[in-house]
Amino acid sequence: MLYLVKPSPPTRPGLENEIHQKEVYQREVHRLELLKRYEILDTPPEAAFDRITALAADLFNAPIAIISFLDGHRLWFKSHHGLDSSEVRWGPEAAVSTMETLIRGEFGLGFFVSAPLITHDGHDLGALCVIDYQPRAADERQLRHLATLAALVTDRMELRLTARNAAARADILASEIDHRAMNSLQLVASLLNLQSRVTQAPETAQQLMIASNRVLAVARVHRNFSADESIDRVLLLAYLRRLCAELAEVLDVAIEVEGTEASVPTTQVLAIGLIVNELATNAKKHGAGPIKITFTSGVARSDAAGHHELCILDQGDGLPEGFAVNRLKGNGLGIKVVAVLVEQLEGRLSAGANPAGRGACFTITFPGTFPGAAPETDADMRHQG
Repeated sequence: MLYLVKPSPPTRPGLENEIHQKEVYQREVHRLELLKRYEILDTPPEAAFDRITALAADLFNAPIAIISFLDGHRLWFKSHHGLDSSEVRWGPEAAVSTMETLIRGEFGLGFFVSAPLITHDGHDLGALCVIDYQPRAADERQLRHLATLAALVTDRMELRLTARNAAARADILASEIDHRAMNSLQLVASLLNLQSRVTQAPETAQQLMIASNRVLAVARVHRNFSADESIDRVLLLAYLRRLCAELAEVLDVAIEVEGTEASVPTTQVLAIGLIVNELATNAKKHGAGPIKITFTSGVARSDAAGHHELCILDQGDGLPEGFAVNRLKGNGLGIKVVAVLVEQLEGRLSAGANPAGRGACFTITFPGTFPGAAPETDADMRHQG
């Protein structure tokens, strides 16, 4: 049976009573801690619980059924079939609620039956109650079915708690995997760097250094991607600014990022980050002056297909004569890597003169949504903003 007990510090009329009061107080504090662990208090109505109270009311042919949880100074209703009130409060400092008036007045001589909500580890958190205006008797079958319905309530609570705990463990595991992946990438880059220093052939040493920088680039892109709190979509302009702020320090060159914000699926972010890293590194190597990166969303471009545009511009000598991005022979490994990444995005790569004047411009257009990915919504933008 559930007793409406408000936790209060133990009194001291006698040693035995003091010990008893302390035990009651400690049990109630522990019970309230367990109740809060389920994160069910003050949550919105849910159809699954409302169906249970509707069944309980129908079982007894009664007008009212409630799923209630005892929360210290109040009895809070997760579901209240046939009743407008959502809680009952008590105590000298609390106003008498409509529900309490109904229980003491209209239902004083009526019908009231309940089944406790007992957790799997034996804690009493609340009750499934059925109330009627008229007195009556309940038979064994009805009481047995009411207890079964109460068990369904606690089963659902336990499932929610298990799912939440599993999600929390998955987040921790994902963070640990990210951390170990970062450490592994840093280790590989360090080993390549070390090997380049002891290699006698200058060309081999240079290639090892390039390989080391590419491994570090993957680590850098991964780190900035992991910093974003979004799960399904990422605000790309904000991500590029974070990435390029770090990249500018590594390359020792100013990198300006501008454009219009848009969210893209997380499945695209790694490839986009590696493309920017590769082309910015290439711009530093062959260009001069600051590097400019622009991103224009499909909406801003008024592109009917919703294709985004990413440009990397430098102020160097421009592209060599006869340069073509789709040429397999003659292009360096960096351009070939970019071409593969653009293909992963299902996009298109083009190159030409910097429209602002001196230098080159590499342009990537790509769809804002992969097949099967959820489209961008206003809610996505608000969530990430």
